[in-house]
Amino acid sequence: MTSQPNPKHLRFTAALTPKSLSRICATLVVCLVATGFGTANADIIADRKAGFKRNADSMKAIAAAIGSGDYQTVISRAEGIASWASKIPSYFPEGSDSGDTKARAEIWFEFDAFKAKAKANETAALTLVTAAKSGDQGAMMAGLKNLGASCKSCHSNVKDYTVKIGLCVDKPLHGKTKGAG
Repeated sequence: MTSQPNPKHLRFTAALTPKSLSRICATLVVCLVATGFGTANADIIADRKAGFKRNADSMKAIAAAIGSGDYQTVISRAEGIASWASKIPSYFPEGSDSGDTKARAEIWFEFDAFKAKAKANETAALTLVTAAKSGDQGAMMAGLKNLGASCKSCHSNVKDYTVKIGLCVDKPLHGKTKGAG
């Protein structure tokens, strides 16, 4: 006795031919990639903005801490900046130049130079850590100025405005007004 095939089963099987299954999979992949990439792109931009905002906050905190003699804050904040600087290039993957960002195309056209500037920022932050550990306030002030200059050197070339934090801003520090630089 042979059983008759179920007509519903046949229609379903016929509908899932290799060609139609390929089309369904391709459509799903395109939809997932398109929506997932847009979200990932927005997330990476938001994450890098948050990282740079933390840096700006740290620069201000460091300037205040040097003045008050709170060298542990200088150390911890400068170490945070160094840590972020070592990761900066990974927050600028290809394709993250559009959306809510002021990053210029030069970053991706000259990525090796961009990575070198991030490394210089990391080195400047670690130099400030060393100065803070020594307790030499003059070396800390010089280190903070160099760190601010490393921020500014990158922002001048790859962002649509110049950084204005730490010693780069014309706010009083220790009762003296520092010029932009």
